[in-house]
Amino acid sequence: MNKNRLVLGLFGMALAAVFFINAQGYPEAAAQMPLIYSVAVALLSLAMVCSELLRWRAASRREAEPEVATEEVAAPPRYAVTAAVFALAAAYVAAISTLGYLLSTALFMAVALVLIRTVSVRFSLIGTAVLMTVVCLVFIQFLGLAVPLLPTAIS
Repeated sequence: MNKNRLVLGLFGMALAAVFFINAQGYPEAAAQMPLIYSVAVALLSLAMVCSELLRWRAASRREAEPEVATEEVAAPPRYAVTAAVFALAAAYVAAISTLGYLLSTALFMAVALVLIRTVSVRFSLIGTAVLMTVVCLVFIQFLGLAVPLLPTAIS
């Protein structure tokens, strides 16, 4: 069982619950998007937890059955990469106000995806472009929020 995925799923469900509870105090029109996102995150996190528990159950059944042992080499934990991505996320949040959403998001996604190395460059570019477009549409077009898209003048 991948304990990291299990903990991440539990954390996602807790975070979704916090956002869901906070959105209850918003006006009805403003609460719709946070409620939708919190339910979606909770369902995806629940699916992650369930898949890990099912994998653990299947693995424990296989261990109980005397069959030919297959040797699997587990990937080593990448704690430094995980810590670097969290540090990047903190720097990303701080950089949005000076670099703007577009540049800081592109830099964050590029560096994070290079560190993680689980997706090809082509899909990284496509995913980054789709993410940036959807966020711009939701926050700027739909919600009408003032998001700093481009770098601000430093004075």
